[in-house]
This record gives sequence, structure tokens and C-alpha cells, in this order.
Amino acid sequence: MIKIVTVCGAGVGSSMMERLFAQQILDAENIEAEIDASDIGSVDPNSYDIVITTSDFANQLAHAQSKVIRIDNLMDKEYLKEQLLATIAQLEK
Repeated sequence: MIKIVTVCGAGVGSSMMERLFAQQILDAENIEAEIDASDIGSVDPNSYDIVITTSDFANQLAHAQSKVIRIDNLMDKEYLKEQLLATIAQLEK
């Protein structure tokens, strides 16, 4: 099963919103995944296949072995869907 984490500064604002959006996208596509929300200070990005975060925090996660999806417009669900499905396709290769 794919493991995904959404990351923000405190782990309760934008990361929870992106977690919900990602879950809705994956449910609609019938893709099973475990999705967590976390704060930047306590996340272990290498414990996940995919990290979803804003550009502000993506630079701090550049060393991660996981795939990092950068989101600048948190309300752009279509962009998230495009990036998430493309990243999952890369993982399945």
C-alpha cells in the first residue's frame, strides 16, 4: 500500500486540508493508500512513498528519498490530482 504524508508547519492546518483532498482524489480513483498529516518538525519523510507539502517546506525535505509534491495553491484540487496520480504512476514502474 502506498504511504503518503501531507506536511505543514504545525500539522493541523494546510496539511489536514491537503490530506482530505488527497483522500478524496484517491477514493474517486479507487486507489488504496495510507495518508497521514504531520508537522515539518516531526515528520520522517523517508517513512513515506510520497510527501505533499508547500514550496516553503519542500526545500527542507529535498534530502528525502520519497517523492515530494510541491503545492503552491492549496485550493487547486485539479493540480493536486494531476501531480498525485503522476507520482503514483512513477512509483508503480
